[in-house]
Amino acid sequence: MPAKLPVIFITHGSPMLAVEPGQTGPLLTELGQQLKQHDIHAIMVISAHWLSRGQARITASEHLTTIHDFGGFPDQLYQLQYPAHGAPEIAKQIQQTLQHSGLNVALDEMRGLDHGAWIPLQYLFPDADIAVTALSMPWPMDAKAAITFGQSLKDLRNQGILIIASGSMTHNLYDIGYDNNIEASYISPFINWVRHTITHHDLTAMANYRKLAPYAQQAHPTDEHFLPLLIALACSDNDEPITELDAGITYQALSMNNYIFGQY
Repeated sequence: MPAKLPVIFITHGSPMLAVEPGQTGPLLTELGQQLKQHDIHAIMVISAHWLSRGQARITASEHLTTIHDFGGFPDQLYQLQYPAHGAPEIAKQIQQTLQHSGLNVALDEMRGLDHGAWIPLQYLFPDADIAVTALSMPWPMDAKAAITFGQSLKDLRNQGILIIASGSMTHNLYDIGYDNNIEASYISPFINWVRHTITHHDLTAMANYRKLAPYAQQAHPTDEHFLPLLIALACSDNDEPITELDAGITYQALSMNNYIFGQY
């Protein structure tokens, strides 16, 4: 049986990360090199950009298309491809495992990888030599439901499946700017609260982050980009090591913090 794999939370930030690696790209590349020392049967990505009404869905095709689900960016972004090969048999295995946990999960043979999935993967595993499947977040989902969802995924870590949850530590697009000397005032108080809460593996506080975290509404006007972090945290045990990869602030309002839960 493969060793228990870590679970990763990645802030994918702006689609421009694909061509502007900044601090994030090298950190993810180094992380990917360390992760490849493990026996990884497949990668399962949960992206903030795939929400499915009423039930979870999981990609089940042999070849996953690269979805350019954004507009108004330079042409070079739309030329990028991540040649991931799918994992239909492992998708069925994941479906069965999650159904045993009481989740409603359907196979999806049409869906590819959105930018929340393929952009981090191009840095983590640039050779695209590990099979990939993507799992949607069933919608509607609040913080409490995200934690329950994450807890149901725990057993996959013992099956050689590397779980990557891709979202954003902060995600207020109204505050995006281009002066690297400016940082939105709410970012530090918010991410410091998150860091403290993660360190104490406080799922109860996380479930109530809208009420408890300072400036939660400014940091996340909507929930979907924060929920992958809650899923990743809930998928870990409270005695596992936690590693933070801090890649700074981009575009004034995007905190590029990443977390690894478990040994790697």
